[in-house]
Amino acid sequence: YHPLAIPAPYFHNNIDSDELLYYVDGEFMSRKHVEKGMLTLHPGGITHGPHPGTIQKSIGAKETLELAVMIDTFKPLLMTNYAVPIEDQDYYLSWVK
Repeated sequence: YHPLAIPAPYFHNNIDSDELLYYVDGEFMSRKHVEKGMLTLHPGGITHGPHPGTIQKSIGAKETLELAVMIDTFKPLLMTNYAVPIEDQDYYLSWVK
């Protein structure tokens, strides 16, 4: 990264795509309480981004020690019946903490 770069992602919304993120390993830079093996789904049009303070904390970072796979889809994703019992019902609260 450039010394003045801000590596943490900015707040954004994917207007015409759903965003699925699979956290493979490491400490995820922009979100608290995200652990290895988790999936997050941000439907199109829903604003999302880093937790407060993580943008500032990332300034001057030379690397991130994380691995994640992001998939932006151009057709809506729907949860299957298999996903319902493992859904984190409180995930939405992570946006207000």
